Amino acid sequence: MRDDDDLVPPKWRSLFNNQDWLMHDIMVKSFWGFGAIAAVAHLLVWIWRPWLP
Repeated sequence: MRDDDDLVPPKWRSLFNNQDWLMHDIMVKSFWGFGAIAAVAHLLVWIWRPWLP
């Protein structure tokens, strides 16, 4: 019972439909993007003014 436009990988089909999978994808990518921006910001501040001697 697979549609050609089904985006959900086979092992996750019992938990997600296409709409849920797309929302999950947005949330995961947003989380990683926020983490990357935060890491770069912390690194730049550390280079500018180290907070630990």
